[in-house]
Formats: sequence, C-alpha cells, structure tokens
Amino acid sequence: MFKERYSNEINRALKWLGVTRVCRDSVEFKWGWFAPRPGFELMFNRGGYFDQTCSFDLCIFWGKLNIKTPFKTKIPESCDTPNYGIQIHNNTFWLHLGGKMNSWEQCDSKWITWDLPIFSWVFDWHKIQLPDGNLAKYTYEDRSKARTESHPYKYKLNSGVTQETMATCFIEERQWHRKWLPFIKMNKRVIDITFNDEVGERSGSWKGGTTGCSYDVKGKETMLECLRRMESERKFK
Repeated sequence: MFKERYSNEINRALKWLGVTRVCRDSVEFKWGWFAPRPGFELMFNRGGYFDQTCSFDLCIFWGKLNIKTPFKTKIPESCDTPNYGIQIHNNTFWLHLGGKMNSWEQCDSKWITWDLPIFSWVFDWHKIQLPDGNLAKYTYEDRSKARTESHPYKYKLNSGVTQETMATCFIEERQWHRKWLPFIKMNKRVIDITFNDEVGERSGSWKGGTTGCSYDVKGKETMLECLRRMESERKFK
C-alpha cells in the first residue's frame, strides 16, 4: 500500500509531522503509528511488544491509530500484556478486562465475547457419506463406516521429480446458519484425503511432507474428479 522508507529517506515535511518510518501497511511516528485498515477498537494497553510504554488503540470503522502515552507500566517487558477496552473482529464483539501476569511473564488475559447476530455463523452439523450415498452424523469412531475410494496421486516437485503415492478419500459435509437468521445456511462439502506417503517439497526433511488434507468439492464432482482437480491445482510445501 505504501512505499517503504526508512528515516534517512523521509523528507522534512514528514519528519516535522513526527514520521520516523513508512512501512508497507503502516506509518510509524514518534508518538505511535497509523494503519489504513477497517475495524472497530477502543483499547488501552498496559505496555506493548517488549515495550513498557502504555498506549491507546483507536479505530472507528476505518484507520487504526496507536497513540503512545508518557507513562510506563511496572509490568516487565513481555510479548503479551493486559489490555482493556472493546473491539470487534472475526464477527465477534470483545470486552477486554485485562488480566494478571503469570510466572512465565505472559498475561492470563480476561475477556468476554459475544458473536454478532446476523454476521456470525452457528455450526449445525458434520456428516460423512456412507457407502449407500446417504449422509450420517460424523464421529471419529465412525470414520471407518464412510464410503472410501483409493486412487493413484502424482505430485511434481519444483525440481521436476514426480512423486507417486496413493490417496484414500471420503466425503464429508458441514452446515452452518446465520445467528438469528436460521433460514440462511452455508454448506461445505469436501473430500478428506490421506496419502500413504509424504508429498510436497518438505518430504523426507525434518519438517516432513504432507500426509493428509482436504479439498472443496465443486458442484456434482465425484471424489475422483475432485482429486484430479486438486492434483492439477494444489501446491504443497
């Protein structure tokens, strides 16, 4: 969004305004920082990220402003300190009530949250497809009852080497509805996939390759059609 500039690249006019650095997504000042993004937040922070300076975060629908105060907390420097105020994110209203620092010098934060009506999704059910094509309630113990298919799967590494493995799949489906508007529903249908060997660029390393994943089913795709589309579209680390 912004062209990054360090202090030696900032002109006099910006320095007069207190600008010390321009980052890709924010502008830093001597007294805080500003980020041009949507949100809603009225917060008081007893310290920052390994910084004992108290500050305020202000955002009314757009543009987040962090303002440093001349006061410092007695709390030791930490990556997590008590916060107080209100905030909206992830379709949830948050009331932050501070918290106490523990023996690890981390904050055991206290808060109360409410899912926003109309905007929030409420989970309804999770089902798997049986051999007869019907859906049944999902439980971990009943995974073995699902209709499964196994197909060869090829993955081409950046080096040009092609990995070949077997992918065992079954279909699962989930449903949610809007809070306070139960007639508005959202369904997600995926294939759950388990590989019989690692795939991806990390295969054989200490980090390990991918041994399982899921992929969204489009329309009336079969498991094989969805798997083949993933084979051509998806990249693994």
